[in-house]
Amino acid sequence: MSKTSSFVVMLITSLTLFFPCMSSAVELSTGSTIYVPMYRTFYNIYGSSKDAYGLTITACLRNTDPKQVIVISAIDHYDSDGKLVKKFVSEPITLKPWSSTELSIPPGGTEDYGANLIVRWKSEQPANPPLAEAMMVGQMMNRGISFNTLGIEIKE
Repeated sequence: MSKTSSFVVMLITSLTLFFPCMSSAVELSTGSTIYVPMYRTFYNIYGSSKDAYGLTITACLRNTDPKQVIVISAIDHYDSDGKLVKKFVSEPITLKPWSSTELSIPPGGTEDYGANLIVRWKSEQPANPPLAEAMMVGQMMNRGISFNTLGIEIKE
């Protein structure tokens, strides 16, 4: 094997070790359920006191398929106890290729620290699964906090 071929093999092997997600093939699907974790509250602890601050959530769903239309049939918000809080979809939402939709959830009470969205989608033809993410933003005095989470496909 030539030096160039050896280098290429070594480079590809090292990239798949450092970036394993890049080496896996995308699975096309005609629908699935996505779990999106969200955080409604963040805490700040000073010595023995614990202060809670609400977070505003923006959830975004993006059709990642360049050719297929997908239909969002449900976006359900559950609280940290697993109780249904709100159904955001009264009629199916059609997302054209590369399009997106979003929703906002205002800051919650300090008792609801964690929450989640359950997103159900489908497509007439096999398509790339949508990207589902939640961005949380909050402020305490003159300091802000922001972070995001990504949804994962689950089996029901």
